[in-house]
Amino acid sequence: MSGGLPANVNLVRLADQGTHLSGVIPLRRMTRLLTFCGSNEGVVSVELVFSRDRARDTRMLRGMVATEIATTCGRCLEPMTLALESRINFLVITPGQKSLEGQDGVIMAREPVSLIELVENELILVMPMYPKHELDQCPAKDVVGELDSQHGAPEPGPGDNGKASPFAELAKLKRSDRK
Repeated sequence: MSGGLPANVNLVRLADQGTHLSGVIPLRRMTRLLTFCGSNEGVVSVELVFSRDRARDTRMLRGMVATEIATTCGRCLEPMTLALESRINFLVITPGQKSLEGQDGVIMAREPVSLIELVENELILVMPMYPKHELDQCPAKDVVGELDSQHGAPEPGPGDNGKASPFAELAKLKRSDRK
């Protein structure tokens, strides 16, 4: 199928038929994701492949969802565009396969499944807690660089493999008159 996507899907039937869904969903239909966005403009690209391995009696849902959202940089507080992309790889189980329920990468085929909610959940999971511009593209890069140079980067401790010790600053504050 191509173009418009169904609002609800039957995961078992689509896997049994080996269906390929491709299309877009308007961002404005994803109300939970919109709480992170500065605009409801745009679309989410969806590419899903349903399959069944009859020898193992397993059904799979694989694909990718991607979009770009308008949000705010957590460093400079300026608007930015953030690309979100999630690869989907689910084992689809039926109520008779309860032993696999609750494991990562497993989805219960309760019918019907909202395709919008499924896609929206995947995008929310890849959304960073604090979206930020790349440092070299951030309007606050000069301030961040200046703060780093004023405070100095912590010195790596011995055996840290080049990593800064979280106690390096405390060592500088240690009183030398104590023994």
